[in-house]
Amino acid sequence: MSASAIITVGAPMLPDLPRYTALLSEAIDAAWLTNGGVLHQRLEMALAADLPGRTVGLAASGTTALMMALQLGDLPPGAEVITPAISFAATAQVIRWCGFQPVFVDVQPDSLNICPDAVRAAITPRTAAIMPVHLLGQPCDTDALADIARQHRLWLVYDAAHAYGVTWQGQPIGNFGDATAFSLHATKLLHTGEGGYIVTHPENGAAMRRMRNFGLDQGRPVGFGINGKLSEAQAAMGLALLPDLPAEIAARRDLRRRYDAAFATLPDVSIQAARAGASDNLTYYALRLPPARRAGLFNALAAQHVFARDHFPLLCGPGTAFPDAPVITAAPHPIAPARAGEVICLPFHGRLSAADQAKIIQVTTGFIKGDL
Repeated sequence: MSASAIITVGAPMLPDLPRYTALLSEAIDAAWLTNGGVLHQRLEMALAADLPGRTVGLAASGTTALMMALQLGDLPPGAEVITPAISFAATAQVIRWCGFQPVFVDVQPDSLNICPDAVRAAITPRTAAIMPVHLLGQPCDTDALADIARQHRLWLVYDAAHAYGVTWQGQPIGNFGDATAFSLHATKLLHTGEGGYIVTHPENGAAMRRMRNFGLDQGRPVGFGINGKLSEAQAAMGLALLPDLPAEIAARRDLRRRYDAAFATLPDVSIQAARAGASDNLTYYALRLPPARRAGLFNALAAQHVFARDHFPLLCGPGTAFPDAPVITAAPHPIAPARAGEVICLPFHGRLSAADQAKIIQVTTGFIKGDL
């Protein structure tokens, strides 16, 4: 079977080659390939353009950005960090890699984002931070979480790996919390191949820049850090893609409208749509349906060489990396274990042809209606 016959859940934007090579040539001509070169600086400025009053720092990956955003809080060793029970694996792994203890809490039934009431129920004397996730690019309840963090003096770090370009209540999603970490992985709307970035308060900027460069200040180690820098080749990728981003956004919006029209009236299916007050997430297109039906849809799509994904499983409990960790909830019973089995992400990118889109819609609607 040829690669062209396979429809993948995602496909990275590819740069205009002359534009990309021209940017690479700048770095080569300057003989400056990493350590904050001119392309790195230019991309940081571009990412900061819509974030007045905040500081932006590029990092080697979204995971690295999240690790540094958490460490900027100067938390005590072994502290508890509250995080949602449903997310990509990196969210909880970052907490453990940083030497902290993840505490998993329940989610809200509609957005599947972290439940503020569950956060309150999970706070102990050892709690030092909250790490919510804007799951599927849908903003969390930032007002409630800010109130909780303020009341209990907790470091508030958002995992916004899925939320590039999202706005909430008229503001860029990076404006919330003490720090926000974004991914620039190739699977994301804007990418640098591998990469990420942090958005934080200006007073944290110097510490962030030291942290990603071994804790060095003018060549001398004044604190702890890692090699978390983004190279000039990666920055060139991001800069080369920026001019094509509006066209990719338009293509994804058109695809979202086409999917919405096809799936809105299907029985036992709900579209994971943008919350009121939020802009559309343009990284993923997700449906929710009962777990057994979801498994059948995965198989029906795969039989036609269409590969959907479940990116966001339950992170704790039997069969996970945290088998003994419970889901803390303020309700009689946690809903996260059941909800985690409902989400399916369909192929969603600007390189899907009209025929590809029609095939995805035909197989999905045919399976749900029982025609397959």
